[in-house]
Amino acid sequence: MENDTQINYQAFLILGTIGMLLLAFGVTFFIYFYQRKLLKKKIAFQEIEDLLKQQELHSAYTLLKGQDMERKRISQELHDNLGSQLVTLKMYADSAVSAPSTNQKNEFLSKISQLVEQASNETRKLSHELDSVALKHFGLETAIADLKSTIESLKKIKITTSVILEDNLSSNMAYQLYRVIQELVNNTLKHAYAGQISIDIHQDERQHLHLIYKDNGVGFDIGKAKKGMGLLNIRSRINELSGELYILSNSGGTSITIEIPLYEN
Repeated sequence: MENDTQINYQAFLILGTIGMLLLAFGVTFFIYFYQRKLLKKKIAFQEIEDLLKQQELHSAYTLLKGQDMERKRISQELHDNLGSQLVTLKMYADSAVSAPSTNQKNEFLSKISQLVEQASNETRKLSHELDSVALKHFGLETAIADLKSTIESLKKIKITTSVILEDNLSSNMAYQLYRVIQELVNNTLKHAYAGQISIDIHQDERQHLHLIYKDNGVGFDIGKAKKGMGLLNIRSRINELSGELYILSNSGGTSITIEIPLYEN
């Protein structure tokens, strides 16, 4: 009887030891694969960050290249058109000073008046082109198109964009909007597990700009996200533009609407 008890006790110890070893192995196995999952997620996040940084640099280079080409074009116009007009104007002025008769002097003065008006119109035209924000608007559209192209080429996600603006954007507004869009895309890629993104920018009859951003991801808790740095950065940029931010998010996706006045009241 005592031998049976001893045998049972030994069997219990063996089974207990085996159970503890299996439990330890299971915990180790779980920790190992959990850490691998976290590492993969961290690597994926870093890839997204690197992708956006590369795209931002490419967009900045494209924009600067376009601006440089535009400056060269305007410089050429200054040299060819306005420059030649000023040379001709000096010739007429010199001729008017040395004109032998009043009629000839008046004739040169009339030509000088006409040429001054032409030069004035040309100056206003070039000034408008230099101050025009058409390039900045073009830069925003190009940057968004580059972002779409870059993300779609490397990630399995479809992005649709629409930018329809009747008025020009200030350089600051174009820059802030682009950074907001970057942050929104970054959040979608990291957290939403979405397959589609849509970006729509247009203005209404009240001279307000609307940015509508949507994805078909898993959504997020708006209350918790309010304290996140991403959303805080977005709100800060929108506040700088005196705009409003509206968020709807659920298991079917996220919709973010931003409304910004184009002009100060």
